[in-house]
Amino acid sequence: MRDDNNSIQDLLSQARAGRRAGMERLAAAVREQLYPFILRTTWDHDLTEDVLQETLLAMIRQLGSLRQTAKFWPWVYRIAWSKIQDNLRSARLNSAAKASLRCNLSREGNAGHGSILEASIHAETLQRLSALLDGMSRQYRDVLHLRCHEQLPYAEIASLTRTTPQMARARFHRATQSLKAQLL
Repeated sequence: MRDDNNSIQDLLSQARAGRRAGMERLAAAVREQLYPFILRTTWDHDLTEDVLQETLLAMIRQLGSLRQTAKFWPWVYRIAWSKIQDNLRSARLNSAAKASLRCNLSREGNAGHGSILEASIHAETLQRLSALLDGMSRQYRDVLHLRCHEQLPYAEIASLTRTTPQMARARFHRATQSLKAQLL
């Protein structure tokens, strides 16, 4: 265990010095250590790969901010846990947004529409909308959900998405314009 800790400390020193080989070996060691942990938490190989990539990128970006190299592993695990939570939160928001939009569209669609043709057109529109939401970035889906489903003001959306109210408003506008353009 002591040798493993010494090798990680050596790799950290090399990575902080800007040596590419040291950074690659550090990333490989972190990947090997974190993969089972993330997989046991998410139970999804694709999500595990995504979280692992996000964790490695965050680790590389924040490597200079690590004050105590002896606490490297707890620091990396905290980053991974944060990325897992972000992805799970996003999945919940995305699922709720889709359900809300489907529900709202079906309520609107059922009011006064009785023909089979209109019902099939409505179902096709819902499928297209769902596919468009799947293709949107997480930022846009989150803002759409928080604004349309939760009916939150832009200031609250900004605090939840860690941005400014102006950026939340802009993202909402871009997302709705994109949906309108692709649905028409």
